[in-house]
Amino acid sequence: MNFQQFEEVSILNESGVYRVIRAEGAFLCLEDEHGFERKVSLEFVVRRVQMNVHKVPNKDHVNINHSKKSVKNEVIPSIDLHHHELNLDERFLSKHDILTAQLNAFKYFCNQMIQTKKKRFRVVHGIGEGKLKMELRTLVQGKDGLSIHDDQVTRGKVGASLVEIQSSIARPF
Repeated sequence: MNFQQFEEVSILNESGVYRVIRAEGAFLCLEDEHGFERKVSLEFVVRRVQMNVHKVPNKDHVNINHSKKSVKNEVIPSIDLHHHELNLDERFLSKHDILTAQLNAFKYFCNQMIQTKKKRFRVVHGIGEGKLKMELRTLVQGKDGLSIHDDQVTRGKVGASLVEIQSSIARPF
C-alpha cells in the first residue's frame, strides 16, 4: 500500500492520528499529534477515511409525558450501534472504519438528544467489554454534562448503557 507524505493515517489497535513523514523500506516514519516521530511497520498502518453518517435510526418513538409520577413508564430514546443496524457492511469495511462510523452515529444521536433537551437515552452496544463500549465511556466521561452507566442486564451480562444529560451544562460534540 502506497502512502503519500503528510497523509493522515492510523495505527491498528491504537488511538490517535498520525501523519506520514517518510517511507523507509517496509516501515513508515510517522508523526503523532504532539510532534513525536515513530517508526512503524507498514502492516500496522491504515488510511483514515472520513465516513459521514447522516441517518441514525431511532429505535423508539418518543412519547412526551408531562406527569412526573410516571417515570417508570417513560419511553427512553435509544440507538442501536450494531453495524447491521447502521447499515454498515463488514465485508467492505475494516473494523476501524466500522468503529469510527459507530462513534460518529453516537455523537450525532447524542447531539440530537442534547438539542431536544432529553434527560437520558439508551445506547445498545452489545454484550461484553469491547472496544466500542470502552470508546463510548471515554467519549462521555470527557464531556461535561454527560454521564454513562450500565443499563440492561441479561443473563448477568450488560449489553447497553444509559447516558444521562444535564442539559444546563451539556454541549454538542
